[in-house]
Amino acid sequence: MSQAETTTVEIAPGSDDDPSVAPTWYGAVIFLILFLFTVYLLVFLSDREKELVFDDSIRRENRSLHEVRKLQNSQLDSYTWTDRENNRVSVPLKQGRQEVLRRFGNTGER
Repeated sequence: MSQAETTTVEIAPGSDDDPSVAPTWYGAVIFLILFLFTVYLLVFLSDREKELVFDDSIRRENRSLHEVRKLQNSQLDSYTWTDRENNRVSVPLKQGRQEVLRRFGNTGER
């Protein structure tokens, strides 16, 4: 190589000011990735907590609904006193229909 020939090396803008530019950028990128990952986990865990609370409330409602249905089915399928003083009794629905049809016949009217 002669003295007239010189090689040109391109230098990144601002790299001549700070010799630790590359490690600083790598640190910033790693910090950004960790920050985004942490935010994602917090959002995910927060949504998961809301979902668990919602599921628990549905289970509680389901238990109370089951109790109400059990009570309704027992009222429909068994004899119960409606008014003891006047000797009124509730009869099961199917048996009540059959009794009405037996007494009044099947007229086809509703």
